[in-house]
Amino acid sequence: MKKSILFITSFFLCVFCLKSNAQQSRPEVTWENMEGVTVPIPPQVHPRLYVRSADLPDLKKRMEHPHVKEVLATLNKLGKDRTPEEEAKVKDRGFRYYFEMRGVTSRVQVQALDYLVYGDKKQARSAITAMLDTLQNVNYGTKGDLSRASGVMLTCGAMVYDWCYDQMKESEKKAYIESFIRIAKTMECGYPPRNNEPIAGHSSEWMILRDMLSAGIAIYDEYPDMYNHVIKMMFKDYLPVRNYIYSGHNYHQGTSYVNVRFSNDLFSLWILQRMGAGAIYNPAQQFVLYDFLYRRRPDGQVMPAGDTNPIRKNIPSYSLPAMLASSFYKDSYLAYEYERKPNIERHCLIFDILWRDLDLKAKAPDDLPLTRYSGSPFGWMIARTAWDENSVIAEMKINEQFVGNHQHLDGGSFQLYYKGPLAIDAGAYQGSSGGYNSPHNKNFFKRTIAHNSLLVYNPDEKFACWNYGGGGKTEFATNDGGQRMPGDRWETCRSFEQLLSKDYTTGKALAHGFGPDACKPDYSYLKGDITQAYTDKVKEAKRSFVFLNLHAAEVPAALIVFDKVVSSDPTFKKFWLLHSIEEPTIEGNRFIVRRTKNGDTGMLQNHVLLPEAGNAQIEKVGGKGKEFWVFGTNYPNDALPNRPDDANERGAWRVEVSPAAPATEDCFLNVMQVADNTCKRMHDVKRIDAEKVVGVQIADRVVTFSRDSRPLSGKVDMKVDGNTAMKFVITDLIPGTWQIKKDGKVYIPAMEVRSDDGILSFEGTAGHYEFLR
Repeated sequence: MKKSILFITSFFLCVFCLKSNAQQSRPEVTWENMEGVTVPIPPQVHPRLYVRSADLPDLKKRMEHPHVKEVLATLNKLGKDRTPEEEAKVKDRGFRYYFEMRGVTSRVQVQALDYLVYGDKKQARSAITAMLDTLQNVNYGTKGDLSRASGVMLTCGAMVYDWCYDQMKESEKKAYIESFIRIAKTMECGYPPRNNEPIAGHSSEWMILRDMLSAGIAIYDEYPDMYNHVIKMMFKDYLPVRNYIYSGHNYHQGTSYVNVRFSNDLFSLWILQRMGAGAIYNPAQQFVLYDFLYRRRPDGQVMPAGDTNPIRKNIPSYSLPAMLASSFYKDSYLAYEYERKPNIERHCLIFDILWRDLDLKAKAPDDLPLTRYSGSPFGWMIARTAWDENSVIAEMKINEQFVGNHQHLDGGSFQLYYKGPLAIDAGAYQGSSGGYNSPHNKNFFKRTIAHNSLLVYNPDEKFACWNYGGGGKTEFATNDGGQRMPGDRWETCRSFEQLLSKDYTTGKALAHGFGPDACKPDYSYLKGDITQAYTDKVKEAKRSFVFLNLHAAEVPAALIVFDKVVSSDPTFKKFWLLHSIEEPTIEGNRFIVRRTKNGDTGMLQNHVLLPEAGNAQIEKVGGKGKEFWVFGTNYPNDALPNRPDDANERGAWRVEVSPAAPATEDCFLNVMQVADNTCKRMHDVKRIDAEKVVGVQIADRVVTFSRDSRPLSGKVDMKVDGNTAMKFVITDLIPGTWQIKKDGKVYIPAMEVRSDDGILSFEGTAGHYEFLR
């Protein structure tokens, strides 16, 4: 609770600073206390929506820019109504049909913009009457996601109202306001808007943060209620939790929902900044999209996260949030992400004209550090060997807080990519049974069993989820042996206070680090405690990752994963999982995953060092009829004809490693190497055993972990064989000054172990080593 109080206090101090800055730059903007929350009040001038009078000279110059002319030409083309023949071909009039902005909505934007920039009153009059007629006659209702179409009506109407304000009759203003209220009442969030999805959900998208906010600013003088409802919600419940989340430099709703959810955080940033309120969010918001720079694969795809549909031929674009963020924060790396595949949706094209930084030069990310850590509330790391076509990419996750909705129960999971996806997140969000709350979605895809994590199977465990959205409600989901469903029957987290509560706390990152060169590290390390992600069937679950950049062409990298798992009952079977697209091959205490299709040529070889030989069961599950197998039931999800998944990135196989003998406490130690599938021999792997540590010797590297996963103090010793120089990574040490002895002699008199990583990193040769603090 102290954490929450401190953050909220600092947040409101930040708001005070914003208030001061905004008043200095735009003196007509005032701030008022509204039911205990200090909020900005729109200035009593027009325009104040998206642009101000001071912005108009620059906007007029922008109209001559080739890019702006191109966008304007597109909007003018979209302003032509569909022909009867075009309309007849439309099979689906969902929200995407209206997001295409054909006809009147595109016309009025161009007309209102023309009046704003050039003062053409005829254009203003045309926009006012055409938009009013549309507002008075439109009624999408609440079916499906059509609230998004209703929101576009508010946004377009708000532009006309604000930009053409002095050309409107009083009766027209009244009619606009009545239409805004009527349409808002039909939206999913209702009107007055219900404040029940401040972190994730549809109300954290267009409806509140762009559409209703825009309309509220436009009509504030005549009808302040709409703005007051929205701004109070934002400053009381939306901003504090977002600013806390942004401090971790990442986003919780996965790779498919950043476009609609994070984009709307950025919309509200731009809208209120242009109104005169200043930058309302934690500036760490700038770095959220860096996650996508790091998870971008050489083939253009990104490593998936959350509810997403990995289809090889569809290269994902994050051009809208990248444009909004790069332009606001003047970030050249994000401009590069925008220019990778510019694809601003039609209902957002006007903002490309208004806000895009046309002078910002794009910069490729290839000079960024190769490892990126996302702190609380995430505890995530992505490590790469390079930025080129031969890059190895490893993702490692802890998950400290759980939001839900499109987030998965994947604490402790990892992914590996090299010349193809090797260790994957399995399943897909679209398909014959992929949608929200479908059998595949809730019983497999969102669950721990679909990820490279740990299962502890209590046959009597129940996973209650009856109120978990969508049409496929059931009282319980299948028992996958995985992590618990936070909240009341898996309900999405609905407040900052809830997010920090015990219920939605699922883990803790215990240590992280990389080095010795921060830009091109030899190792990247992450350790976390994921005990809280499970029910009381698990007494302790800790996972450590060490990704090794071996700086070699033939075997470029390795990932070492060490786990300590303690169950409440020795009969609860434990499983270590690795998912793959193609069928793995098991050879003794190792297994091999190859990519041989779709142009991929990668290979992963995993050595199982713990459980020890004789106590390690290594089994593969999958193939026809068992692709998405959950302890006796398959939850199929075939690709749809219009969205084929020829590369089968949803996967079909997994390897399960389990101890054969029942025990309360078990450890897993696995070493994955990657290479091209033509590689004849990978590195030998040797387990290091000592009194206090267990570890791995591979290539020219030595990596150790605390045998009981607790921080080590006092004297630690071990023996290392070999005849070459080696690089050591000794983890799990308590912070302070340590001395290193080799063969009884002082080797390094003093080395500092930091509190954030607990690592000694040095070079040495074979011998008997002692570490003393």
